[in-house]
Amino acid sequence: MSDDAAGQSRYHVGVTAIPYTVDRESGRETIDLSLTGDAELVVRAPVDATTADVAAALDDRRAWLLDSLYGRADPDHVRAFTSGESLLYGGRRRPLRVAESPIDDPSLQFDGSRFVLRVPRDGDAGSADRRRAVVDWYRTRAAELLPDCARGVAGDRPVPSLTVDDVGRRWVRIHGDRLRLHWRLVLAPRPVAAYTVAHALVRRDHDPDEPAFWTAVDALAPNARASERWLRLNGARLHI
Repeated sequence: MSDDAAGQSRYHVGVTAIPYTVDRESGRETIDLSLTGDAELVVRAPVDATTADVAAALDDRRAWLLDSLYGRADPDHVRAFTSGESLLYGGRRRPLRVAESPIDDPSLQFDGSRFVLRVPRDGDAGSADRRRAVVDWYRTRAAELLPDCARGVAGDRPVPSLTVDDVGRRWVRIHGDRLRLHWRLVLAPRPVAAYTVAHALVRRDHDPDEPAFWTAVDALAPNARASERWLRLNGARLHI
């Protein structure tokens, strides 16, 4: 936990610094958490709850916060991937058109303004096959773009060994000389992806609670606070 320049309390989880307020209520016996529409936390606590009590409650709900802010795909929502839908890429929604072609398996293409999903003329490609083609395209693009993004952010710093894959409930993980980026970052604006890399690199030298932390992140990825806020507000929708 830390306070920003405006005195706002923040709880750090992953690359997100969540603003929170503590409302102390007479007669309350437990600490409850809720997220506002602006992705800020409201902590409702007993009058005699200590700072340590609040910190422990935040830590106990860490998994819930990760699911809420980083997003988990809804298992009950199955996209058809048909003409008229749109796909998120680089922070923008792009129209999707489906076209039949003399091919065996679905294939996704992007011309810079819209996506074209080519499917076999025999009509055999169901939503699962279409989704696989879409995810394969995103993973391929992420493997091409995100390493260049990381090298650009690092500048003269040595870049850890980098892989792009599924990082679970994280956008980025760094362990020693290994940096892992979630392929879904390619759905976000490029400055946001750059921010996550800068956050991970700076965290090797500074704790997020230190005042110098955000200064160092800003030096690598300008307007880091704006990118952090964008990811906090929109991370849950970065899904195919």
